[in-house]
Amino acid sequence: MFAIELLPAQHGDCLWVEYGAPTTPHRMLIDGGTPGTFGALRARIEALPPGARHLELLVVTHIDADHIGGALELLEDEALGVTFGDVWFNGWGHLPEPDGKRNARQGEALSRALRRRDLPWNKAFDGAAVVLPEGPTLPAVTLPGAMTLTLFSPTAATLTRLRGAWDRELRRAGLTPGGAPAPAARTRTRDLGPPDVATLLQKPFTQDEAEANGSSIAFLAEHDGRRCLFTGDAHPVVLMEALERWFLTHPEPSLRLDALKVPHHGSENNLNWEFLYRIECPRYLVSTDGGVFHHPDPEALARIARYGGPGAELCFNYRSEETAPWGHPSLAQRWGLRARYPDGDGGLRVEL
Repeated sequence: MFAIELLPAQHGDCLWVEYGAPTTPHRMLIDGGTPGTFGALRARIEALPPGARHLELLVVTHIDADHIGGALELLEDEALGVTFGDVWFNGWGHLPEPDGKRNARQGEALSRALRRRDLPWNKAFDGAAVVLPEGPTLPAVTLPGAMTLTLFSPTAATLTRLRGAWDRELRRAGLTPGGAPAPAARTRTRDLGPPDVATLLQKPFTQDEAEANGSSIAFLAEHDGRRCLFTGDAHPVVLMEALERWFLTHPEPSLRLDALKVPHHGSENNLNWEFLYRIECPRYLVSTDGGVFHHPDPEALARIARYGGPGAELCFNYRSEETAPWGHPSLAQRWGLRARYPDGDGGLRVEL
């Protein structure tokens, strides 16, 4: 069994993963969504018996508020009794400088919580940064229960870029005293009819340049012959470079996946056709309610319709003004594209 629950994380990511025997599964959590997500995450944890509240791994992919907010709440709520086999998070002390120096940053909230609770922190990497090393090999880690994770992002270069923008990104994430307002909302003219895929495909691709997104921890998860690529908000160029390294040791025409967590909530700047061309995937997981930035972008979904393979399924954890048009029957007829939505407000569970 390998199942992924896209919890209702507002405009963020909060991915609850279960694998192994259905009656006694192993679990890991990827991001915690916004601070407002924590209610749903807490309810998911409280549904478990106290003795089963163990996570083999908590991954906080990067410091944006829609990924780290709920994770901070989780680490502060010790009454839930959650235990952790490891926590992957690149804090200030993991960010390299060209001269090799490192400086401690006092008051960085998630790092402080990890230290206060004496939790395992990047244990799989001997306490160092979760980062791709130089050379052709992609590091792989096997969790209890035979879940293998192969790292695809970040690189040392993207972590170095984040160091220069750390203070600004922390303010955006609300991690400095007094916090900060939410990022400015993006406006878009909406057309609730069926998307015009052919027209959307004509828009040129422009890559995301945000430093925090580029520092995202991304990895390929494999269990019992099934695969999902969890991408955080990773940059396309980093994912493409990791793919090329993957093919050096795996002589396959494409990377076969059972699911792809679409990077950056379906932003048009994080999913290019070249990447889709190198994978073979039937399911595309999109985590967002459309708030703040109105993700997913129709241009990204159009690329999935054209290059995502025959009969591709879009799996949304919200039915919103941005996602609802992609269930139009004409898209199935013309492009073979299907859409799946939650029955209510509790997110979506996908069995691989």
